[in-house]
Amino acid sequence: MEAPPKTGEDIKLIHINGHRLSVKIADTEAEREQGLMGVLRVEGYDGMLFIFANDGDVSFWNKQTPLDLDLVWIKDNRVLSVDFLPREPQNGLKIVPSPGAVDMVLELPRGRAEEFGIISGALVSLPPELELR
Repeated sequence: MEAPPKTGEDIKLIHINGHRLSVKIADTEAEREQGLMGVLRVEGYDGMLFIFANDGDVSFWNKQTPLDLDLVWIKDNRVLSVDFLPREPQNGLKIVPSPGAVDMVLELPRGRAEEFGIISGALVSLPPELELR
């Protein structure tokens, strides 16, 4: 049986450091390119999880992003580190490179990573349908 087609509101539950987060999934090139660009406020979900088919070094930028963001770098279901990406209108264009090869990145509104206790080494648990990707 085939999986149902994806919609623009593909929201899944993940767990990090004992906290449950609802995240939009960005696992296609178009979804990853769009990210939280143009989003004024995150409502109905906690953040966006970018899933990459292959491990590698990636960079995130703040073009047309009106929110200050926490970037949670993830590899092999463990948090590598958390970085800050300031909003573009206030600070101009900024690019933040990953701290090494990653297979996922979680974007959260600024301060949410600390609220959820997300730190280097924290375990990330995904639902089974995401583990298969």
